[in-house]
Amino acid sequence: MNSKPSVKKGIAKYKDGSFERIEDEIAVEKRLRIFIRGKEVISFLCSPTMVEELVVGFVMSEGFLKGKGMLCPEEILIEENPGQKGVSGGNNDIEAHLFVETEMVDNPPAVTSGCAKGLTFSSEEKTEYIEDDMEIKAGDIIYLFKEFQTRSNLYRLTGGVHSAALSDGKGIIVFAEDIGRHNAVDKIIGFCLLNKITTKGKILLSSGRLSSEIARKAIRVSIPILVSRTAPTTMAVDIAESYNLTLVGFLRGERFSIYSYPKRIIVS
Repeated sequence: MNSKPSVKKGIAKYKDGSFERIEDEIAVEKRLRIFIRGKEVISFLCSPTMVEELVVGFVMSEGFLKGKGMLCPEEILIEENPGQKGVSGGNNDIEAHLFVETEMVDNPPAVTSGCAKGLTFSSEEKTEYIEDDMEIKAGDIIYLFKEFQTRSNLYRLTGGVHSAALSDGKGIIVFAEDIGRHNAVDKIIGFCLLNKITTKGKILLSSGRLSSEIARKAIRVSIPILVSRTAPTTMAVDIAESYNLTLVGFLRGERFSIYSYPKRIIVS
């Protein structure tokens, strides 16, 4: 895929009592339609980058791959603008076709509290308790988040995307951006699955609100620490406490708040 994550558009900018015509960068929004064995199972909005990673991360974190293991590249076909070729999609669509025998999720999707018309199939099913004795210094968390924020080029251009990253406590391993915070996290998970990178003993960094769906995604792949510059929800805190996830919010400047399992963050 050659889609750009942003495009230039002429706009009128008001400042100091007058208008000025300028070109501004606008975040590109596409509809992603996921098909499994020819049946459309879900569609949602996303940024047209790291689409394969997004698809793999989504179907894994939402439970489609239970009992299947990992998707192989030959089991996935990504088509952009399929409507231009006379097939089912529209000209602004991306279609992902999965040729795989896997479990279909029975419970209907729920609209999430997120952006980009986020959907989740998550239920209250049992999730594996995180057994991980990872520790990291408070100062290192602050340093990593500062590095994380410097990576967000698309946000600086458009102001219209979220970002997520995975860290080993020393640096950023993989970084992703998307119009949806759930999508950005799924891209990280998908990248790790496709590249056989373990998520155990790692830190997930997010620019968005820490809702229950984001917490569940981290827990499903055994990430022990989840960090954001914004607030968690009550359900996210409850889930984190139940499954031994360290939840860090409001990381701004030199301060942050720990909402669950604080023993992984040490002072020195």
